[in-house]
Amino acid sequence: MTRPRSSSDRSAPIRVTSETELAALVDRRKLLKVAGAGAAVGALAVHPATAAPSSRSATTLAAQDDGLEIVIGTLGEASTINPFQASDSEDQWRCKILYDEFLRCDPVSYTPLPGIAAEWTIEDLVITFTLQPNTMFSDGSALTANDVAFTIKGMIHTESASPYQSKFLAIDGAQAYADGTADDVTGIEVVDDGTLRITLARPDAPFLFNMRYVWVVPATQLEGQPLADAEFFQAPVGAGPFMFESWTTGADFVVTANPNFWENPKPAITRVTHRVIADSQTLVLALQNDEIDGSNYPNPAGKDILAENTALDLITPPFSSPNGWYFNCRHEVLGIKDVRKAIAMALNTEQFAADSLLGLGEAGLGPIAPGSWAFDPTLEPIPFDPAGAKALIDAAGVSGAQLTFAVNSGNVLREDWLTYTQQALQEIGIEVIPELVDYAEHVTAVTQNQDFEVSGVDFTGVTSEPSELWDDFHSTSSGNYAGYSNPELDELLDQVKATLEQEDAIPLYAQIQRIIMDDVPMHFAWYRPFLHAVNKEKFAGYVSSGDFGLFYFLQDWTGPAA
Repeated sequence: MTRPRSSSDRSAPIRVTSETELAALVDRRKLLKVAGAGAAVGALAVHPATAAPSSRSATTLAAQDDGLEIVIGTLGEASTINPFQASDSEDQWRCKILYDEFLRCDPVSYTPLPGIAAEWTIEDLVITFTLQPNTMFSDGSALTANDVAFTIKGMIHTESASPYQSKFLAIDGAQAYADGTADDVTGIEVVDDGTLRITLARPDAPFLFNMRYVWVVPATQLEGQPLADAEFFQAPVGAGPFMFESWTTGADFVVTANPNFWENPKPAITRVTHRVIADSQTLVLALQNDEIDGSNYPNPAGKDILAENTALDLITPPFSSPNGWYFNCRHEVLGIKDVRKAIAMALNTEQFAADSLLGLGEAGLGPIAPGSWAFDPTLEPIPFDPAGAKALIDAAGVSGAQLTFAVNSGNVLREDWLTYTQQALQEIGIEVIPELVDYAEHVTAVTQNQDFEVSGVDFTGVTSEPSELWDDFHSTSSGNYAGYSNPELDELLDQVKATLEQEDAIPLYAQIQRIIMDDVPMHFAWYRPFLHAVNKEKFAGYVSSGDFGLFYFLQDWTGPAA
């Protein structure tokens, strides 16, 4: 696994590489390239995904015969392939391709689509799901409604420590089961092998969306085992389009097509390797030299360089929720609201966007992506006011405080943000201790141990489903890693989850955004520009998504049309 840089390196994070610098790197790489050199930078790496049932042409069958393979480069390593522990985008994506989703999402509109559940009916608070016929796990054993019920109960049970527990607490009896005062969840009923009935205790607007987090596991292989760390997840069996082959931490995660996958025709891609290349500049080089087939994460500054490779399709997705600084509100200094606000006021996000985002990103505004129906365009940004920020720091009595700010090494935009922040906060009396950390290790530190002070990784913010702000900021949520609490916000978050009509939810979300902006549990500072790249001469049928990336529907990709 990639390790953080030494303490001597951390005082001077590198700045964003410009297009000119990238060009120089590319030229030097061409000169140095020898036989086998390409394999050292980018071997097999994949970003798989899921999709609704669809018909595919004869190209699919031909690709299966030819053994179509894909290599996808990613910046950060996943921390787990255990569905009960998955907590970030890398974990989630690997769970999708191994286990499939009970319900899927349209990658653009984010509306629910069939997955393992073929269809569903809703009568008041009762939802009845019918499973896909003849669904099997990759070992050939049958997948039944009992497996789905077992998985959902596992998400709810406190001993699993699942970050998704709160998404299922609207089920009747779920809270009592989570509290340990009930032995079962009364609202989950296995009608027969192919039918599951769920009764909600209250209206829950995002419930169908949240069923995408039900990555079904085989109950017979896990009953009686600790779901948080069962040995099963070292080489799991799932019902997804691909099945586990190997995982070398910090390098390659390899899966192959599942011959027992329920959807027909079977995936055209027969082998996927998800390779960690923990530097966005190196991802540009690997794509430019055809060492990998696609990525969600090349340095956007390298777009013109990548365009020289005419086999690549380069796609700029819409902005998701902003990056910035995520504060541990349990900290004796960061627990002071005025300190968090002062840090935000000391940072000129407009200037940072102009200087360091190369005209590709913008200053951020609030916790919801600007393209969402719930985004409030009347929000006012936190003003850039270094004098006012210093006054707040002095009044709080924390001038001279040392605070550790961490970003994942290799993400050059976040590294540049760290450099800028270190310089800016020095002016208001805050000493920044910069840390460049391994992505997977940092995710574990934040999500499992809450061992951080300030993080530049976006653990909060929403793009596809605004009610996920409940998971981010409600004081009782297992996903509230910051330890932030505001009773007024809790009440609004509860209210909006029970509000089924968008028109009624919009003013509630406006209030929610204003409270979060005022309390600053995270400073949503800048919109991170993304560049999606894929080899269009090798693959067809791909769809780019602002929230899910380029590879969500990987199972429906084919080779190029003849």
